[in-house]
Amino acid sequence: MRKPKRDIQPTVATLMQQRSKFTHDRELERELLAQPAFAGGTLKFVRRLSASHSELLEYSFQSCDGTKSLVVKQQALGPDSERATLQEFANLGRVRTLLGLALGRSVPEPLLALPKRGILVTSKVPGSPLTVTLKKYANRLAGPFRTSAISETARRVGTWLRSFQDATHAEPFTYSTVPYLADLELRLSQFQEKGFEPGLTREILRQASLQSAPLNGRLISAAARHGDFIAQNILIEDDGVAVVDFEGFSEREAVYDDLGMFLGYILVLGARALYSPQSLGAARRGFLAGFLAGDAIDQALLNIYILKGAVRIIADGPSLTKNWCRVGTAWMLTKRLKDLASGAI
Repeated sequence: MRKPKRDIQPTVATLMQQRSKFTHDRELERELLAQPAFAGGTLKFVRRLSASHSELLEYSFQSCDGTKSLVVKQQALGPDSERATLQEFANLGRVRTLLGLALGRSVPEPLLALPKRGILVTSKVPGSPLTVTLKKYANRLAGPFRTSAISETARRVGTWLRSFQDATHAEPFTYSTVPYLADLELRLSQFQEKGFEPGLTREILRQASLQSAPLNGRLISAAARHGDFIAQNILIEDDGVAVVDFEGFSEREAVYDDLGMFLGYILVLGARALYSPQSLGAARRGFLAGFLAGDAIDQALLNIYILKGAVRIIADGPSLTKNWCRVGTAWMLTKRLKDLASGAI
């Protein structure tokens, strides 16, 4: 029986892509070593790191001062890449100054920016993304047996965020529904193309308006904001926590902003069939326990910021027909968002 010919085109395409990446890496290495900060040293490529909106490369840099690990972040070139690179370089320097020596070590040190290339070089902080821990220990198979470990890891993340906010506390300000609802509406405008029913946007806005109206004028504690406080940007190493990607850093925002982002992430994650509800509940409780350290919190304010965080994560993420299991996911997320917007959660 005659065997069908194998299609070698994908293999050729893969090889060409790998060759292109190799050439790109070599050109990048030469460009970095031409900079005064790295002159006279050598770079050894270690690995590519996972990233959503940029390319991350880990290198080992050796010089007369010793060996250290570096991360090279390259933005996808576009009209905003130069600004984003300069902004994050400045933000990292400012954050490390505000946090002081001890806590500042948990944040990468900015070493070099090549804004026209969209390249940022920083020190590498130790740890693996919290996403790895959650996939490994919060799934439906292992999760029910690992709730204590998940809770403790999340507690340390909450403690880090509390320390970050304590070190950067700012003057409180009054809550206003107008900018809150405007931001929510802008994010929700992307929901239909993500696979949600058109009426969901109107329903969430209506409920969110009802929930936030009584809060108008309420005084909110303020501190610096990370801006994208989700598991991909949180690194776990033994008993330590480190945080990366400060492009969205701001020096004075509501303390609920990063809180809501992380808890919104956990809420969205719960719609995926992979994860154990029991484990994610333990993560939520552990995170809040670490952050609050026995203090009370305004639950109404927290709820509307969790809604804001969840909506942003969905709006910025893939459509439900791509990296999600379509069956049941839209229904589950819709129900959770409606419950959150109405105050039922």
